[in-house]
Amino acid sequence: MYTAVHTILCENPTEKMWASYLYFENEPTTKQFLQSAYEKQEYKKANVLAFTNATKFIYYIKQARQYYQSAKQSDLLVRPLLLYYGMGSLLKAYILTRDPFYPATTKVLQHGITSRKIKKNYYSLAEDEVRIQKDGLLPYFHSLLQKEPLYDKYQLSNLLALLPELQPVYQRVYRKTSLLPVTLSPSLDFSQSCTVLYLSEEVLDYAHLTYNSFIYYINRYNKGRGSFSALNADIPSGIIQLEWHHPTCTNVKENGNGFENELFSSNYKGEFFYNISTDKNYMVNEIEIHYMVMYIISMLCRYETEKWGEIVFSFTSEDMYVIQEFLTISTRKFPNIIYDLLLGKRHIFQIT
Repeated sequence: MYTAVHTILCENPTEKMWASYLYFENEPTTKQFLQSAYEKQEYKKANVLAFTNATKFIYYIKQARQYYQSAKQSDLLVRPLLLYYGMGSLLKAYILTRDPFYPATTKVLQHGITSRKIKKNYYSLAEDEVRIQKDGLLPYFHSLLQKEPLYDKYQLSNLLALLPELQPVYQRVYRKTSLLPVTLSPSLDFSQSCTVLYLSEEVLDYAHLTYNSFIYYINRYNKGRGSFSALNADIPSGIIQLEWHHPTCTNVKENGNGFENELFSSNYKGEFFYNISTDKNYMVNEIEIHYMVMYIISMLCRYETEKWGEIVFSFTSEDMYVIQEFLTISTRKFPNIIYDLLLGKRHIFQIT
């Protein structure tokens, strides 16, 4: 999906990220960008389609920018709603690069997901769930990324568990571990195309596997040309060591798709994590995770005003800590991963 990794040194990663979006906010550049995208997909009259959609695409981006800027300046009482609409505008911009006739029907303009309409007297964000509909923005976006359909419903605790940046808060509040950090060797072995990586030995306990069986297990989830192998060397106790091989990448940090394995994810700093969950039904694209969680929070904000107020202003709700951290993380990361998707490259905006 991603052809390369670009690390961009800057003083303010968020400002630099949004400044990079200016590339899409002028007609000549946007027309060329859309025409190239349509030609790769072999659409007829790609130049005409690009001319027709350029203005629409630009306004999707500009609208998203305005939603995010307004959210930054707004009170927490309304911020989730603004962020959710900003997400929707960014998703529509990407969809337009894949489907020049979007929206072909009004069905694809729906949310595509629902939540429970009546919340319990005792509300817990982790216990809430989102249900997937047949038609709408999210299922249509998903269909453009992969063939396997989304499941009928997802519990938020399982979705939150998959966000690398949220892991410290997740562990503190829910007293569970779902992601383990991956340490990469600082030295490169140029004699072979491999990356040496280290994991806590407890990963074997979570998987209920021996070292060699574990390597076989994770290789079953490879989605590209990368693969893992054993590395027998003297290392401190409590740690396991593996090699990751790829025919074109010496180091995994150079690969746009990371480890090319469903069990591994990365944060916006380019650091890697291993998912210890045994429920593979929750292997959802991170873009969709952010969208689903923000949908639930925005619906609380919009339709469950009293409960939302209690969460925001109460000192007794642990949800507030999780929600505030999620809003901060999503504000920074979601536009970043959509930008990556648009250009087909990973972009790591890093403080100088």
